[in-house]
Amino acid sequence: MKELQNRKDGQGLVEYALILVLVAVIVIAILTLLGPQVGNVFSRVVHGLDGASATGGGGGGGGPTPTGNVTSVNALRGGTDVVVQVQVSAAVTVTAVDSQSGQTVSTNCNLACNISLPNVGPNAGTVTVTASGGNSMTDTYPAQN
Repeated sequence: MKELQNRKDGQGLVEYALILVLVAVIVIAILTLLGPQVGNVFSRVVHGLDGASATGGGGGGGGPTPTGNVTSVNALRGGTDVVVQVQVSAAVTVTAVDSQSGQTVSTNCNLACNISLPNVGPNAGTVTVTASGGNSMTDTYPAQN
């Protein structure tokens, strides 16, 4: 009889362990799907805090000016050049920085624009596009064939 009771206790423990594993898998899947969005929100909050401390944090200003945000970045290689397709939520100045060549190009963007980065080099690289409002997005491009 004692052996039967021990077997039932073991079964309950295994059931709880399976439930915990299932919950962990669900949490990991959700974080994998929502991770980039959470990262962008965190970046905007940090940039907002940096902006508030840089302006002195008060003193009669009219508050923050509304600006557009980068909503999409697509870096496309064509030989040694890279064209970056950018989409923004409103008219804003965007700056693209190439990791390989170190080039920085700024332009005004009204909902969508293209930025050309000539002669970035033959290796794969990353382009980071930042809006004047502070949020940024990154895309990679492959090595030259």
